[in-house]
Amino acid sequence: MSWFWFPGGGNAVAPSRLENDSMKTIRTATLLALSLLAAPAFAQDHGSHAGHGAQPAAKKTDANTEQAFDRLDKNRDGFVSKAELPERHPLLPHFGMGDKNRDGKLDRKEFASVMAML
Repeated sequence: MSWFWFPGGGNAVAPSRLENDSMKTIRTATLLALSLLAAPAFAQDHGSHAGHGAQPAAKKTDANTEQAFDRLDKNRDGFVSKAELPERHPLLPHFGMGDKNRDGKLDRKEFASVMAML
């Protein structure tokens, strides 16, 4: 139990149990209200991820993916490496997710799956 001291030589007064309970109720209600108000702020759209913006709804066709793979495979070894991607390519931030076997390059199947994510 805490004691309150009033300046000016007043006596120390212990708060009643009723005062303690009402303060706890007010504090709990305030914290609950603040947490309910904060929840929508966390749920708001945070904009685009770093490295790429919003993508159009249309999915790329298999033919477009094949053409993109052939265009990016500069050394014609059948793989696309990070070094072969142009700077700021939308695939760069997702390269690691697409490289399923962790060999540092994307085969046609890995390339198609990661392109479908964009």
